[in-house]
Amino acid sequence: MMPDAELDAFRRLLEDRRAELLRTLERGRRQSEAERIGRYAGEVHDRGEESTIDAQAEVNSMLVEHHDAALSAVEHALRRMDQGNFGECVSCAEPIAVERLRASPTAPRCLECQSGFEAGARGA
Repeated sequence: MMPDAELDAFRRLLEDRRAELLRTLERGRRQSEAERIGRYAGEVHDRGEESTIDAQAEVNSMLVEHHDAALSAVEHALRRMDQGNFGECVSCAEPIAVERLRASPTAPRCLECQSGFEAGARGA
C-alpha cells in the first residue's frame, strides 16, 4: 500500500492537472464556437481564408479531443484513488511501480500489463 503522504501528493498533482485541463477545454470550446460563428457571420472572404480557418478548426478539434481524453484519464485515476485502489494495476491487481506513476500518474496498468494491452490493440 502506498504511504498517505505519497498518495496525497499524487492527489494534488491529479487535481491540479484536472483544473488545468478544464480551463484548457473551456478555452478550446470557446475558440471553436467563435470560429464557427465567424465563418457563418461572413468574416471569411475567400477560399484561402476558408482553408486556413478549416485547418485551424480541425487542429482545435483534435486538441479538444486530446485534452478531453486526458481529463477522462485524470478522472479515472482520481476515482481509483477514492475507491482505494490507486496504484493497483486494473489488469493483474499488482502494485504499479511508483516510478511509473511518477512518470504517468494516470497509468491504470503496470508496465507489463500495459505492454500486453498495447500489443493486443495493435494486433486487432
